Amino acid sequence: MATTHHFADVLAQHLSNYKKVHALTYQQQRVCQHIQDCRTVKLGAQQWQCDRCEHNKTVYCACRDRHCPQCQGHVSEQWSEQQSKDVINAPYFHLVFTLPHELNGLARQYPREIYSCLFHAVWQTLSQFAQRKKQLQGTLGMTAVLHTWGQSLAQHIHLHCLIPGGVLTSSGDWHGVKKPYLFAVKALATVFRAKMLAAIRAHKLTIPQSELLIKKSWCVHSKVNLTDPKTVLKYLGRYTRKGMLHEGRLKQVTKESVTFSYKDYRDSKIKRMTLTGIEFIRRYLLHVLPSGFMRIRHYGFLASACRAKKRDIISAQTGKYEAVNQGKSETTVPVSVNWPCPSCKQGRLIMKSLCIKDAKIDGLATGSIIMNSG
Repeated sequence: MATTHHFADVLAQHLSNYKKVHALTYQQQRVCQHIQDCRTVKLGAQQWQCDRCEHNKTVYCACRDRHCPQCQGHVSEQWSEQQSKDVINAPYFHLVFTLPHELNGLARQYPREIYSCLFHAVWQTLSQFAQRKKQLQGTLGMTAVLHTWGQSLAQHIHLHCLIPGGVLTSSGDWHGVKKPYLFAVKALATVFRAKMLAAIRAHKLTIPQSELLIKKSWCVHSKVNLTDPKTVLKYLGRYTRKGMLHEGRLKQVTKESVTFSYKDYRDSKIKRMTLTGIEFIRRYLLHVLPSGFMRIRHYGFLASACRAKKRDIISAQTGKYEAVNQGKSETTVPVSVNWPCPSCKQGRLIMKSLCIKDAKIDGLATGSIIMNSG
C-alpha cells in the first residue's frame, strides 16, 4: 500500500533548516503554521456518533487556508455548485494570459501591484476588443483566476479567463459570438503587452529589460471552447480552486529531499523531480498571496454587483440550462446525513460535540470552547 505524504510532513522535516537560509514573511509564516496545524488537535476536534450503534469517530478541524493542499478539494466542489446558477446558455472561451519571466523578479518584490496590474491589463484588453469588434460592440463577462505556478512549482504567472461567448449591449441586447474563437490571440497579445507595461508604469515601478519586453512576443493561449454546462462547471472548479500542488503528487519525503510528480508539457509525459527540502519549500512559498488579495475576480456582466440582474436579462434571450441544477437542492444538506456508519453499516454519524482550541470571539481569546448538540 502506497504511503500518503502531506506538505505538513515536508514542513516538519525541512522548515527549521529553511529558516536558517531564508527569511519568512509574516504571511508565509502564517501559512506554514496553518498547514502544520491543519487536521490536528491544535485546531480542535469534532466528535461524531452513530445514531444506531455506539460507534464514535473523532474528526480534527481543518485550517481552511487557501494555500493548504488538504483544504481545497471540498471547497472547489462547493464553489462550483454555487456558481452553477450563473452559467450562461452560450459557448465559453478559455483564454490564458501569461507574464514573461523577465517580470518574475518584480512580482516577487511587489506581488500585490503586479498581480493587480495583470487583472487590470487583461480586462482592459478584452473590453477593448469587445467594444471595437463590429459583430459585438458590448460588454463581456469574465471570471479570471490567478495562477503563479507551473507544474514544477517554478514561478509562472498567468491568468485563466473563462468568458461566455457573447456581449450585452447598452440597450440590453445579447450579441453571441458566431465563430469558434473569441478574438485573434496574436492581436490580443500585442494589446495586452502595451496595457500591462502601461499599468506597471502607472504604479511608478521600474520595468526590468523594458526594451526587450517591448520587442518580445507575449503569450496569450486560447483553449477549445466549451459548450456543455457540466464541462463549464468542471473548469470553474478546476481553475478557480486548484492549489499549486495536489498532495497525491508527493512521492517521497526524506531528511534530505522531496520527490514529486509533474507533467512535462513539452512531451505530455508524467515525470518525477527531486529537490532538496529547502528548495521545495522555497518554490512552494513563492506562491503565497498577499493577505486579502482576491485571486478570483468577476468582470462585466458577471460582476457581483450586477450579475443576477444581467443573468436574467441574458437568460430571457438565450434560455437557461435547466440541467445544471437538476436533482440538486439549493439548500445546504445537513452534514449529519453525509457519513454512513462504518461499524453497523446502517446508521448515520451525527456530530455530538465540537471543541475549538484557543478560539477567538470578537478578538478575545477564550481558550477551549466545547459545544454539545442536543
